[in-house]
Amino acid sequence: MAFELPSEPDCSAEDFCLPGLELQHEMLFSLKNWSDVGGITERLSAVGADVHALSLNRSADLFVLRCRVKAISAARARAFVRDLDGVVEGAASVEHLMLAKAGEHVGA
Repeated sequence: MAFELPSEPDCSAEDFCLPGLELQHEMLFSLKNWSDVGGITERLSAVGADVHALSLNRSADLFVLRCRVKAISAARARAFVRDLDGVVEGAASVEHLMLAKAGEHVGA
């Protein structure tokens, strides 16, 4: 009987990886124009991010864009938010989340 180790998770050395968990990033941006959403999602795709969820809400005279992305490292997510200087109006933020992979907890 052979023993096989599970395959390594798809993570970079800087990410905190555990079997059955997935790193996602919740990004929050304040935008002057709602039309900037398209450019931001294109830029996310260009850096290899997989957009998992997207919402756009009005707040006073700005639009608040919330993106949930996966498939990029924590460092790349932070760099992406920093590089949007000039596109976002005010502050932008990123929160890193460790979540159970879909299917791992189904039926629990």
